[in-house]
Parts: sequence; structure tokens; C-alpha cells
Amino acid sequence: MGNTDAERLKEYLALITKKHGGIEPIRNMLDEQSKAGGDSGLESMPSESDEVKLAKSGLEAIELGRDPSEGELYGLEAIILPDLRPAIDIVDNTFSVTHPLWRRLSDDAEIRTRIETVIPSIGRIELPGNNKYPYGGTGFVVGDGLLMTNRHVAEIFGRGLGDRKLSFVDGARAAIDFKREQGRPTGPMIDVVRVVMIHPYWDMAILAVNGLPDTAKPLKLSLSDARDLTGHDIFAIGYPAFDPRNPSAVQNDVMAGRYGVKRLQPGELQGGMTTSSFGKMVPAATHDCSTLGGNSGSAILDLDSGEVLGLHFGGLYQKQNYAVPAYELSRDSRVIAAGVQFAGTPSGGANDWSEWWLRADGAELVTHGAEGDQTPKNGASRAAGSATSITVKQPREAGRIVLPLRITISVELDDQQASVIATESAGIDGPDMTETARAPFRDTDFSTRKGYDTHFLNDPRQEAILAPVEVAMPQPADASALARTRMGADILHYENFSIRMHAQRRLALITASNVTKAPELKRPEPGRDYTRRGLSGLGESDQELWFTDPRLDESFQIPDVFFTKDRKAFDKGHIVRRDDVAWGATYDQLRRANGDTYHVTNCSPQVADFNRAAKGHENWGDLENCVLADAANERLCVFAGPVLNPSDEVFTGAGYGGPVLRAKIPSRYWKVIVSRVADGIAAYGFMLEQNLADVDFEFAVPAEFVPAMYPIAEIERIAGVRFDDHVRKADQHDTVRGTEVGLRAGTPHKQVAADGRHGTARAP
Repeated sequence: MGNTDAERLKEYLALITKKHGGIEPIRNMLDEQSKAGGDSGLESMPSESDEVKLAKSGLEAIELGRDPSEGELYGLEAIILPDLRPAIDIVDNTFSVTHPLWRRLSDDAEIRTRIETVIPSIGRIELPGNNKYPYGGTGFVVGDGLLMTNRHVAEIFGRGLGDRKLSFVDGARAAIDFKREQGRPTGPMIDVVRVVMIHPYWDMAILAVNGLPDTAKPLKLSLSDARDLTGHDIFAIGYPAFDPRNPSAVQNDVMAGRYGVKRLQPGELQGGMTTSSFGKMVPAATHDCSTLGGNSGSAILDLDSGEVLGLHFGGLYQKQNYAVPAYELSRDSRVIAAGVQFAGTPSGGANDWSEWWLRADGAELVTHGAEGDQTPKNGASRAAGSATSITVKQPREAGRIVLPLRITISVELDDQQASVIATESAGIDGPDMTETARAPFRDTDFSTRKGYDTHFLNDPRQEAILAPVEVAMPQPADASALARTRMGADILHYENFSIRMHAQRRLALITASNVTKAPELKRPEPGRDYTRRGLSGLGESDQELWFTDPRLDESFQIPDVFFTKDRKAFDKGHIVRRDDVAWGATYDQLRRANGDTYHVTNCSPQVADFNRAAKGHENWGDLENCVLADAANERLCVFAGPVLNPSDEVFTGAGYGGPVLRAKIPSRYWKVIVSRVADGIAAYGFMLEQNLADVDFEFAVPAEFVPAMYPIAEIERIAGVRFDDHVRKADQHDTVRGTEVGLRAGTPHKQVAADGRHGTARAP
């Protein structure tokens, strides 16, 4: 352990010992343990007395202002922390406390009864049929047939935002088990039948269930503000899981090596703190219970009353845990209307997140099935081509049903002019339609393009609370590999993004994008057409024709014709995603950005279907959304590109004017996403592979491609790029945030051994 570990532990001990009178009572506790003896169960130390000696020596070091040694730190974490903030087994809806500082939980009959009364109302959120997660987290009863948990738990199986347009993810189910106790059989699983609310501001969700047992009474949410109750005794009840974010030895000490079972976790409130959550800064309550992954959705309960003071949603190891204040939920009329019960009459008055509700009400939901379908689907999602796929209403347009068609295409191309005659052959009567390959709308005056903005993560509305940051665009490891523009530059600037091209491979080596989800920038002018067709200016029957960039010699670009004369073996895959950069203060700016993404400089040959996963989502999935869940604002800097390996397969296609063009096709792509967080920036690296083994113009492509999280240093080595030191230092691969993103996205973590070999550690 380094000095940062010593400082962290010193601060944490100061935090959790102040109520007990500082370090002296803790030393007395150690003296009692030393006299009592016993087995700590730790194999790495000779005996308990040695551990106690190390812990006492560590306390002395802290008192004298000296950093504890590595052994002393180990003793402090192994001996003191499990007693100060224990995790106590709940068996048969009761418990026994042996920890000296918390014996009153067992010995005081009134307190014991208060705790035992709420235990049957708290259960484990189960995910039947889900192979990515052993379970979702914790939930508790808050009303008649209602459960409360975290938004990030509900989004594993539910989609949508707010309380009006919610549905289950295709093939997903959820349930709750109120047992799951150590050494006991599992209880019956009660299915979640409806997602009632996914709160647009707080990390909170409400679920509906039928058939709750009589013992599972609704817990009352307190009207007291937990942020004003620093030092107040509390307890959490949940199902802590082994958490790869935290040191395994310390977790095993606190949890006795048992995970995923029901635990009582006492602690104290520690005031309020602003923290990042789903693209915003929220005023959370903080506490110091020994919560881990799996505690997500746990109730934070008042030891004096049994009322719910908060909803646990995350935290940092030995630093701070965060909770949604129940008081804030009492100010939300929609939470009240949903049927959540409070300990008194909630105000339901003005709050600070009405804008977020308006945004949720206006959000569009595209589902495979009826809009708002709340029936969990067993098994896989509908196969492509099944009926009842719908398109959501767009401005000035009635709802239209998109029917699956099987199309036979005849291609006649002359350089970059093409006409495509499509005949519908699905057995539905109708006239033939003539399709024309046309270029989407574009602005050819490049003098307006400023490209990627290094200061983009600085939201002007947060200047008072967040220090400014800068995120530089990556550089190539070999600058001589870059293509030069006709003006001698090595970079092409577009609207909201920039590209550096590899001269020999004719492909983008590095792309840099400014991405935002802010609705005022995604739809700046109400009443305009923001559909893909509307922004592109193409008709219903038109095919998108990509175009070259006149600022760059054509010898450095792969033309559109390469993708249309290869019998459709390849897609024209956007490296910079069109929807990511299609934003602006005006409609014209947004439309200009949309058109810029159709330059062939932004295209990388990808096997057909690589860019489209089985469920209709891009194979990069919703990585940006997963990152935003822990971000301080709705802005991201996204870097991406192909891995240009000399051993890439060579494929032959058409070039400009008819000549044969031989191009190597990348088999891997990388992406690094940088977000704004409360303490600076956070960076996340991913790799995605495509299978080219069967591409011979008569091929089958795997249905799913799974991105994996990689260390940024490894992406640099593989892709031949160099990131700024600030980005490299902000890599979240082995951190709390990185693991959270991996859990949300279902991405395995790639571990790199000293010899450079890769291993995979899938997030639990």
C-alpha cells in the first residue's frame, strides 16, 4: 500500500471514530480482543495477537502523524474496520451481534424489535434467465404491491424514463426473494409485473409486484432530511456482493467470505455531499455503512424510528457512500401519486428537478411490440423480420407501421452515380418503387467547421461548482503515417468532431467527437424534422450515398463505390456515430453535423450486420449511456478508430472510375469515452472485434458482438495511438467507476499480464 492508502485510511478512521471519542476507545477495544484471544481466520498473519499488535501500532502511528507501514495498515483494516462497521448475518429474520461497539443492537429489546420488524420487507432483486448478473441488487416494500430500488438496477431489465413510457427489455424478467439468508433455503420468487417509475433525476425506481406476503409490510419514508443528521445512527439491510472494486482481503474480513446473503450493516450518517449521477450533480446524503455492490437499492433506516432515511445508490471504498434522501422524494408529487408511503404527510411541493420530468415526458420510446408493453417476455427477443415492429410518431406525421420486406436489389453503378431498383417480394401487393442512391444533405463550406473542442466537458452552468478541465485529442504513435490535406494539415475538422487519416490504409486512424444528450441541443427548434431521413433530405426510397472530402486527395480515401460493388459484403460503418454528433444550438448546425458524418473519411469497412446487433442496437451498445450514469453532466468526449494491423485481411473491391481497389479490412475497433465527474475526468477504454473468417461474399455473421473493457495503455499499444497524460491517469479500468460501467454495460474486463497476454474477468 502507498501513501494514498495511508491517507485514505487515516481520514476514514477519523470519520468513523469521532462519535466514539476518537482513537482511545478503539485502542481499548483492541485490548479486550487481545485478552480474549481467538481466531481471526486470516492465513497471512501468524496469530490474532500479532494482528492486534500491528493494529495498535498503526493507531499509534496515526496519533503521532506518521504514515502506518504496510503491515500496520493491514492490521488496521483486518482488525478494526470489521468491528467498527460490521456486516451481520440475518438468519430466520433475526440476528446476533458480537461486535463490542454494536452490541446494543442485540441487547436493547426495543432496538432489536425495530430492526426485526423491517427485515421481512427487504429482499434481493432476482434476474431469472440473465447470464450476466447473479442478481440485480436490493429492493424493499414502500407501498401496496410496490418496491423501491435503484434506477441503475431497474435499467438491467427495464427501459424508458419517467412514469409514462416504460417497458421490459425484450426477454428480461425480474423478481424479488425476501429470504436468501446464510445457510437457509431460498424463498419464493415474486415476479415484478410492471416498471412503475424510473426516476429521471434521482437514482431511484419503483416496481410493481403481485402477491406480497403478509409479513412484507410497507416501510415508511422519513420526512426528516438525512443530510442534516450527521452522526445519527442508522442501519442498512441488503445483499452485499463480492466487489472487485475493493481489496478482496478486507472484504473477506468484513463479510467473512460470504456474499449475496442478507446482512445487517450498521453505521452513521455523514451529512450531505454533491455527487455525479446520470449526467448531473445531485445533492446526496452520505453514510458509512459497509455497503458493497449488491447493496444497490438498500434502504438506509433510522435506528431510532425504523423509518427510511435514504436509498443507497453507490459510494467509494473507505470514503463515502451515497443515498437518495427520502426527504427529497417527499417533495416529488409523482412519487407520492405512485403510492409510496411516508411517515407523515409529504409536501409534494416545488422541487429542483421538474425540468427532468418534462424531459422524460417528451422522450420517445421505440419498442419491439406495443408501446409501453409491461409484460416480461420469456426467451429471446423477436427475430428480425417479425411483425408488429413500430415506429414512434414524428412531427407532422401520423404513426406508421414498418412492415418487414424481403428485397431483391439490382445494382447499376457508374462511378458515384447509382440507381437501385427494388422490388418487394414479401407477398404484399403494391407497386414497384424506384430507389436512387443520393448523397445526404451537406454543407460544402468548410470554413465554418471548428472540429473537436478540447474544453467541451466544461458546462457553463457548472462553472461555480466544477473546476475547468481540458481533454486533448489523441496523437498517432507514428506521425509520419498520417495523410496530409491539400493545405498540408494532418487533421480534418468537421461539425462537432475531427479525424486524423492513415495515408496508406485510407482509413481514419483517430476520431475525436464531442457528444451530448442535452435535449436543448439535440432538438433546438421545436417542430423541425429530426429523423434520419429529415436531416439527410432523402426520400423514403432513397439510398444513402457517401461522399469524399475535397480537402483530402482521393488517393487517401476509400470511395462509396467500394461498398456497393462488393455484393454487400461490407457495411459503410460510421466510426463517429451520426446520432452522437448531431447536435447544435440551431437546426442548421445540427443538420450540418449530421451531413458531415457521411464523408467516407468517417467510414470503415465493417462486415454487414457488424454495426447492427440482433436487437436492433449498435454493437457498441449503449456504452455512452452507461458512462453517463456516473457523470457530472451530459457531455462526453469520445475517441474511436479501427485497429490497423498489418496482418489484416485484404479484400478486393471497386475504386474510383472502375479500377480495382484492394483494401485491408480492420477486424478490431477501439473506443475511449471521457466524462466529467465531480473530481475531474474519468476515462473508459473498450475494444470490439468483428469476425472476417467467413467473408467471401457468401457469408454468415455472428448475431452478437460484445465489447470488452481494456486498459487505455493497452489500447495505445494495440492501436498505435497516444493519449494525453490526463486521460491516461483518468483510466477507470481498475477503479470503482470502471467496474460500475462494466456492470451496467455487461462488458468483460480484459486483464493484461506482465508478458502481454490477455485474460478476461467478466464483471459479476
